[in-house]
Amino acid sequence: MLWHVWRFFPLLLLMVSCKQDLPLVPFYEGINEGMNESIAEYVLNREELYSMFGELLVAGSLDGTLTAYNPHGNDYTLFLPTNDAFESFIESNPKYQDFQDLLYDTEYVHVLVRFHIVNLAIQKNDFPFGVLPDTTLSGDLLNLGFVGDIDSVLIKVNNEASIIQSDIELTNGYIHVIDKMLEPVVESSYEWLSTKDQYSIFTAAMAETGLRDTFKIEAGTGISIFPPNTMLIEPDAVFEKNGIFSLDDLKSIYSPDRDDYQDYTNGLYQFVAYHILEEKNFLNNFEGQNTNYNTYASMPLRINGLGIDLKVNEGSSVYDTVIVGIDTTLINFIGIQYDLSNVATKNGAIHIIDNVLELYRPSPITRNFQFTEDPVIADARKSTGEYTFDEKDKEKFEYISWEGVEVLKYEYSASDIPNMWGNDYLEINGDFTISYELPGILPGNYMLRIRANDEYNNNATIQILVDGNRVGGNVDLSSNPNSNSEIINFDIGEVVFENYERHIITIKALIPGRFIWDAVIFNP
Repeated sequence: MLWHVWRFFPLLLLMVSCKQDLPLVPFYEGINEGMNESIAEYVLNREELYSMFGELLVAGSLDGTLTAYNPHGNDYTLFLPTNDAFESFIESNPKYQDFQDLLYDTEYVHVLVRFHIVNLAIQKNDFPFGVLPDTTLSGDLLNLGFVGDIDSVLIKVNNEASIIQSDIELTNGYIHVIDKMLEPVVESSYEWLSTKDQYSIFTAAMAETGLRDTFKIEAGTGISIFPPNTMLIEPDAVFEKNGIFSLDDLKSIYSPDRDDYQDYTNGLYQFVAYHILEEKNFLNNFEGQNTNYNTYASMPLRINGLGIDLKVNEGSSVYDTVIVGIDTTLINFIGIQYDLSNVATKNGAIHIIDNVLELYRPSPITRNFQFTEDPVIADARKSTGEYTFDEKDKEKFEYISWEGVEVLKYEYSASDIPNMWGNDYLEINGDFTISYELPGILPGNYMLRIRANDEYNNNATIQILVDGNRVGGNVDLSSNPNSNSEIINFDIGEVVFENYERHIITIKALIPGRFIWDAVIFNP
C-alpha cells in the first residue's frame, strides 16, 4: 500500500512547482507552448500528435466552443489523448475496425469528446486527490489519483490514463496530455464489480442479499434510479487472508442459522449493507476528524482523517502490528488502498479497503446538520445567490417541508456571512411550521441546539419538537435585538435516542415572525 507516499505529496508538488520556475530546467518541455492560442487551435495546429482528437472536436461541434472563452468565466481544462492513445483504444475495442468507424458513431463521439473537457480551468498544482471540482461537458465527474513512490509520482485520471504532459496554458484554459482515452462511465457500481474477478466474493454476496438491485440503472437512459452512494470493498485477497474463500464462507460466518439473506435483519444482509454509504464521496470529499457516515445497514461507519490519510473505524480492532527496531505500532483501523480507489461509476464511487469491514458501533459524537443532504439545497449550492421556493416547489424537497406560509427562502453566499456556518441559511416568515428529516443518529443522550438569528424585533417565538414530541420551552428569537452576533446557539433541551434511525425536527411559530435557521446540533 502506498499510503505513506501521500503524506509527502504537498512537498512533491512544491518541488515540481520550483522546477517549473527554473527557466533552464523546465519540468516539461514546451510547457509555455500555445500561450497565444486557444485550446482548439493548439489541438488542430498539431496534427502529428493530436489529429484524431482534433477530428473529434469538429465532429462533436466543439471546435468553436474551445476557441472561445467559457461563458461562465472559468475557462476550460482538456485532458488530451494522443493519436497513440486513440490507436490503442480502437485496437482494444471490437466495436470499431478503425478510426473512421468511431467517427461514424456520432452519438458516442458527442459524449466521448465532451467527457474529456472539464468546465473549469485547473492547473496540476490544484489537482485534488479525488474528484475534480466541476463536471465535464458531458455532465460527468472525473477523479484523480496518484501512484508511484516519493521519487516518481504519476497522476492518473479515472484510474486509467496517466498524465504525460501538464499545464499547457492557453488563452481559454489548460491542456493536460494523457496516454489513454477516457471512456465515459456507463456502468453501475455493481456492474463494475461484476466485471472484475478480484472482487468475486463480495459481488456474489451483493447478488445473494438482493443489494445489487440498489445499483440498477434505468434501461436505455444510463440514469441511476437510486440515489448516489459510496462503496468500501474488500478484494478476494483480503477475504482469503482472513480465511474467507467463498460466498458460503461468508454465509457460515454472518448468517449460520438463517437463509433469508434478503431480510434486512439477516446478518449477511447487514454485513453487505454496511459497505454502502448513503452519499457519493470520493476520497477528497470525506470531511475530516471522526465523522460518522450513514450506511445501508443498522449502524453508521466512522472515518477519521483527510483525503490521503483516512482511517476507517479506528479503534474497532487491532488488524496488524508493525515493528521497526524497538518501536511497535498497532494498526487499529481499516485502511484505504489508495491506488485502487476513487473509482467513478454512474451510481457513485468505489474505494478498496485492506481488511474485512464488520459492523461496529462507534461512540456518539457531535452531529451538525445544515440541510445540504436535501437534493434541492445541494443543487442550489452549485452557485451562490438567493433562492425562493413556493407551493409548487414543495414536492421537490426530500427532507424539508413547511406549512402555514407560501414561501421558503434559501441563501448561499460566496463571502463570509458573520457567524453563519457554511455561508448559507434557510429563512421563513409568518405563522409557519417547518420540518427537517435528519440522517440517522447513534443511540444516546444529546443536548439539542439550534443556530438561529436573534437580533431582529420581528423574529418569531417558536417551539421545537423532535419526532412529534416537544423539547424544551418556548424560544423568543426577538429577545436580543441589539446583539452583534447575528447567529447564536440556542440550547433547547435533552433528547434521548434509543435506536439508530432518522429523526424529524419540527419548528412551529407560536408568535408569527421571521425565522433564520442556520443549523441543528446534537451534542452527546
